[in-house]
Amino acid sequence: MLFRKTLIHEMTWMAFGLFIVLLLIVMTSQVVRLLGEAALGALASSAVWAVMGFTAVRYLPLLFSLMLFITILSVITRLWKDHEMFVWFSAGRSIYDFIGPVLTMGLPVVLLIGALSLGVSPWAQLKGKEYREASLSNQEVTQVAPGVFRESRGADRVYFIENFSAERGLGENVFLQIRQNGKISTILADQGGMEIDEQGDRWMWLKNATAYQAIPGSPQYDILTFETGKIRIDVPSKPLVSPAIEAMKTPQLLENLSPQAWAELHWRMALPIQALILMLAAIPLAFANPRGGRSFNLLFAALLAFSYYNAINVLQAWIATEKIPGLIGMWPLHVLAALLTLLLYRWRSKVRA
Repeated sequence: MLFRKTLIHEMTWMAFGLFIVLLLIVMTSQVVRLLGEAALGALASSAVWAVMGFTAVRYLPLLFSLMLFITILSVITRLWKDHEMFVWFSAGRSIYDFIGPVLTMGLPVVLLIGALSLGVSPWAQLKGKEYREASLSNQEVTQVAPGVFRESRGADRVYFIENFSAERGLGENVFLQIRQNGKISTILADQGGMEIDEQGDRWMWLKNATAYQAIPGSPQYDILTFETGKIRIDVPSKPLVSPAIEAMKTPQLLENLSPQAWAELHWRMALPIQALILMLAAIPLAFANPRGGRSFNLLFAALLAFSYYNAINVLQAWIATEKIPGLIGMWPLHVLAALLTLLLYRWRSKVRA
């Protein structure tokens, strides 16, 4: 009882403090990113904090998984460094006896990760997307600042509107410059404005416009005049798994079972499985020779966890592109990680006082 109580108490308090630190780091990075999007006009300024909240919920499964792994690794590494492991071994304990306290502390967190990954995170993805689009669509000027040059995310599009009427939803004397395929296109229009499509992409519509296209430094221009037209402000990236699939509920994915749906489904299932395997692997990975260096075992453990996580991302891409059948998915990776964990236990079980 003393063994279990001491170990669980120390791991619980470290996990709590570590989660607060990790959450603050993620929220800070997300605030910086979202404020950058608001400055570019890709996000309504009034929606920054709400979208950050939904984004934080999406990151919770990864944060909890990382928290478990680092907590167990740090606590048991300290036991090795302070020679407490040899005391427990002398009392008849083995490395397998640490599995019970670790599961007592970590298994509820793994179940929480599963619930977040399979249910809450898709909901947060959907609500964040809806809130982002609604707030940007309802914003009076849709991020059009009259008299200010604005840049797209890729810095290949610059636009300027001299005057803007919120009542009519249009601006006058519109300037737009596009750099693409080694050419510069300059567009001048009498009127223009912003609109958001169903995918949340921003378009600038133009009326009574003239476009001049040329290679930089060349005196020859191609001139095109048109009465009405639309130009996409931000060139959208093409993720392997579309945001619409990511926002689907898990039962809907099971009904769909397209390659992208398989990829998303395996990704959601991989998060709690990864958390459980890494949590158990942290026990033998925490071995540290009190007479040796302090960082080798930590570097090896970090490399193993990083490789596992990146392999999940790679397999998700391969499933989405049909390089791996959806029925097989990521199961070979999880089996390999579990076998490696068993080998680590057998190796470290030979260490005695």
